[in-house]
Amino acid sequence: MNATMSTKWDVRVMAVAGAGMLGLAGVFLWRDLQVPHELLLAVAAVLASTVALAEVPRERPLVGPIALLTTGLMGGLWYAAAKSGLLLVGLGLTVLASVITVARTWRRTEAREDKLQGCLLWYGLTVAVIATSWSFYFHFFTLGFAADDISRRLVLTLGWLAAGVGLVVYGRMRDESVIRDAGFAFIAMALGKALAYDTTHLSGTLRVACLAVAGALMLGGAWLSSHRTARSA
Repeated sequence: MNATMSTKWDVRVMAVAGAGMLGLAGVFLWRDLQVPHELLLAVAAVLASTVALAEVPRERPLVGPIALLTTGLMGGLWYAAAKSGLLLVGLGLTVLASVITVARTWRRTEAREDKLQGCLLWYGLTVAVIATSWSFYFHFFTLGFAADDISRRLVLTLGWLAAGVGLVVYGRMRDESVIRDAGFAFIAMALGKALAYDTTHLSGTLRVACLAVAGALMLGGAWLSSHRTARSA
């Protein structure tokens, strides 16, 4: 027992000291080398993914999912305020880390049975994908090659809606409520954008097409879910 406690203490001391040294390195990196502040998001994404993949603490690894959820949310808000392309690096890394963490963790039975961990994992992935997809869309479509093409406004709406319907159906198939809830988060974002923005900023064929395709996707998802439920019963 004493040896075990001593080992845990040694690990904690080295981990805290190592984290502190890395933190100092980061401070002097920005102060001395004048690296753009926007790259802090990329550093945060790397640190969050490292913690998530290391599964700290081992008994109930929640720190990593919380860090990824926070990084995705703050990164999206930072881009909304600054519109800096350098932030896309950190956002992309956050999505990649979230996907790897979910894929790696969700295979284990104990992870699927831990409701809190499941919510943090899937909501973190959802927030990261929504924030990153909007940021990439705004940077490359709104400010980029499709700036004069108003049909670009359908990209996010229908993309989010398709992702949401797919997750809801998949969650129903696997009987995983947290995946279904993540899907409804995408659907809520898509329908909110369609009703509050697309219907007022589109007109004619594009507005009709947006609402018609959105309705068809929702009806298709409802049919697939009910068909699956009937087969299971």
